Amino acid sequence: MVIGIGIDIVEIPRVEALLDKWGESLLRRIFLPEEIDYCAGKKYPASHYAARIAVKEAVLKSFGEGWTEKIGWKDILVGRSLKGQPRVTLIGKGKTLQAEMGVETILVSLSHADSYSVAAAVLCGEWGAGSGE
Repeated sequence: MVIGIGIDIVEIPRVEALLDKWGESLLRRIFLPEEIDYCAGKKYPASHYAARIAVKEAVLKSFGEGWTEKIGWKDILVGRSLKGQPRVTLIGKGKTLQAEMGVETILVSLSHADSYSVAAAVLCGEWGAGSGE
């Protein structure tokens, strides 16, 4: 059963400007070390950072939370499967919220265009299985 869905779009040039202005402090505030390592190794890192911001925002929206005391940027790890598909692992407060809401699987998809990265997230599980409903 679908518990929640979220979608987000991020302007890559905006992320690039923020990276130029704030650099490492921005990266450490939003991303986990493995996400930074992955993006930094790419030819155009801003595109990959933008995609991960879009995924994190889509996940937050799918939970119906936004940035709250229940889940934040660094409670969401954006990685890749062995086949290269995007995947999300929740840690910390995110893992707690996942259990409370009975979320068993988080499906994500992302895409890039010239100036945009877009992501969608779908929470799957048994509604009410956790203590959230």
